[in-house]
Amino acid sequence: MDREEVLSKIERGESLADEDISFIDLSDIDFKGADLGGATLTGSRLDRSNLSGCNLTGAFMAEIFARGTDFSGAEMEDAFLQRGDISNADFSSAKLSDASIFRMEGEGAIFEGARMDGAQILRSIFPRASFKNTDISNSSLKGSEVQDCNFTGAVLVNCDMRQVMAQGAVFEGAETEGVKFYGKKPWSGESDSRDWSDEFVGYDGD
Repeated sequence: MDREEVLSKIERGESLADEDISFIDLSDIDFKGADLGGATLTGSRLDRSNLSGCNLTGAFMAEIFARGTDFSGAEMEDAFLQRGDISNADFSSAKLSDASIFRMEGEGAIFEGARMDGAQILRSIFPRASFKNTDISNSSLKGSEVQDCNFTGAVLVNCDMRQVMAQGAVFEGAETEGVKFYGKKPWSGESDSRDWSDEFVGYDGD
């Protein structure tokens, strides 16, 4: 399938579910509300495209370029993203529960109000991203870089934050019960009105 075939299907309102649309320049396309569930987009370019409200459940999105792309309100449960670039992309209110996000670049990405519970966000680079009011409970950010990120009001319950670089990140009002973290805690003292001195999980050799 090439770009013209993709555009034709969108214009006819047809589904792109389970289609292989890999290594295609799909930049600046309006996919709004389209069904891309289970689609393979390996190596595709989606820069500045509109995928708001799309069904991307189970989509395979390795090595994509989606800089400045609108994913707001998209259904992305169990989606797979690896070694791509989603810098300045908007995932506001998207559903990313149980998604796999490995070694992604995402400077300035917006995840405000998104559902990311159970997600595996590993060794990714997200400086200055916003996770304001995002549910990241029971997830892992292990080895990721989240310097200067905004976690205000985020739900981080039982989140694995070991090996995370979080200098300058803001955690005001975040729920942090059961967080795993070693080194200097990124929140100061009482991020959820509790004394964390006895609650903190220490280094366990992992």
